[in-house]
Amino acid sequence: MDKPDSLAEARDSLGIGSFTPTEVFNRRSDFGNGILSPISWPQNRHICPVQEGSFSRTFPSVVLTACITPPDGDGRAYLSDARRVAGHLPAHLAERVREDGWIMTRAFHGGFGITWPEAFSVTDRAELEELFEAERVESGWLPNGTLHTVRHLPGFIDHPETGEECWFNQLSFLNAGSLDRTERAFMTKAFGKHLPMNSFFGDGSPLSEEDVAAIDHAYDSVRIELPWRRGDLLLTDNIIMGQGRSPIEGAPEFLVALGKNY
Repeated sequence: MDKPDSLAEARDSLGIGSFTPTEVFNRRSDFGNGILSPISWPQNRHICPVQEGSFSRTFPSVVLTACITPPDGDGRAYLSDARRVAGHLPAHLAERVREDGWIMTRAFHGGFGITWPEAFSVTDRAELEELFEAERVESGWLPNGTLHTVRHLPGFIDHPETGEECWFNQLSFLNAGSLDRTERAFMTKAFGKHLPMNSFFGDGSPLSEEDVAAIDHAYDSVRIELPWRRGDLLLTDNIIMGQGRSPIEGAPEFLVALGKNY
């Protein structure tokens, strides 16, 4: 496994179809044929295990990750079993998310992060409105011309083949409380209540620091860690398994294929 074509061939040989997301979180290199780079994220920070596209109503069922060049040192993949996360949460918190779901908001401020045409792969507002109607996304334009979107999503879903209940959201990862305090203060000063990304309980209530910490603890409680080696191919069920990584060093190279098989 040493190039994009190799990953595409592996995906196809497994009978997995290519998946194209309707919305992207941040910039990723696109190598064609459904092969992408991982999300852009500082190497010195970990990525909490999350399911790809769990902030959308359409998402991949399978994720293939190929290690072209492993990180230096002890960089590892994080995997957390979404079937077990709820069992490590305070009962009231799990039930609240189960009953009310969660909300994700985005604000596409000019000059910060990706633009809405990049996020949604559309070129004009008419196409954007069609996509929002299909995806059940609420949207509006702030007085300064910034697009603001709101998604109401389930916090758990049942696996379509096994019927198992799985924690399926990005409540903690996308929450303002997960930002470094200095960064959060800067963002709040710059953008007020319309942060580029934030999450809320399904009734619109904010998460407390204790809520965010409890969710992160639940992920950690069920997490396993895998070292990366050159040529490794990691295949995960995207509903059952959240995937992240530890801080990494060096110049690692990874490729990702988002797939659908049910």
